[in-house]
Amino acid sequence: MKILLHRHGLDSRLLEDHYAPVPLQSYLALFEDAATHLGDPGLGLRLGSRLRPGGLGPMGLRAAQCATIRRGLESLARFSSALQSGTQVSLEEDGPHLILRYMLTAPQIGTSRQDSEFSLAGMCSLIRKGFDLRWRPDEVHFTHPAPEVPNEAEHWFDAPVLYSQPVNMLVIDAQDADRIHRSEDPDMLDLIDHHLAGLFEEAHRDHSTGDQVRALIALYLGARPIDLTTISGLLQTSPRSLQRHLAEEGETLSGLLQAYRQERAELLLRDGRSSVEAIAISLGYADGTAFWRAYRGWTGQSPSQAKDAPR
Repeated sequence: MKILLHRHGLDSRLLEDHYAPVPLQSYLALFEDAATHLGDPGLGLRLGSRLRPGGLGPMGLRAAQCATIRRGLESLARFSSALQSGTQVSLEEDGPHLILRYMLTAPQIGTSRQDSEFSLAGMCSLIRKGFDLRWRPDEVHFTHPAPEVPNEAEHWFDAPVLYSQPVNMLVIDAQDADRIHRSEDPDMLDLIDHHLAGLFEEAHRDHSTGDQVRALIALYLGARPIDLTTISGLLQTSPRSLQRHLAEEGETLSGLLQAYRQERAELLLRDGRSSVEAIAISLGYADGTAFWRAYRGWTGQSPSQAKDAPR
């Protein structure tokens, strides 16, 4: 393990400090490299399946203290960025289901099978060990292509698993998520909240409005409208205030959206594992034709030409 850490520029003392900060890019590269080195392509899934609430620090312990699965996941989504920067977790209602989304928000970072499988398996494990060992999601989505042995994930999640999807997510039965499992201890929750609020404030102290908007674009693109009303609501401000803050930074929502789409498109096309149609959907376009026109306007070439270009 020390050799792998050194290869990715990380100090071996990280093994002794579970809360030491690790750059996201280094963490992702190390995770993928470890799976290759061990000859275990399902490493992330297996590690996530063993995760206990305490493995997510105070955030996981708080979630496991909640009365219902819904409240636990709301807690997880609320404080997730205090544990790991460059990621977003969201929970929202969709008819009879809750949708728990997990995404890497930096546009220059591509799909990471190990991190995605570890994260969704870890959330599932948290629910099982914190609420009900028999619990299962209704459906699981991953952004990475299907592995050579896709039924391994289906067997562990005990649910249909779909690959090459726009976002990593768990589809959860809302009625099941509202079942009461315990009485909450408000003093315990307040104590953990105080600690987590400090972590959250420290994590966001230097984030500009543009950074926050980019993170929301990455999380909701292809799933919700990316407009001033939606984004300002998520940031708990008014559309006018959001426009003003972005203008002070020399940014606009449309400019941030276009920049993210172009950077993400370039990355996915270079990666070569997703179809042009799948990329279009993940970027929030109605179809491949709309994406083709936009990409042609950005670069002067078609997405297929970029996809087929020599690496």
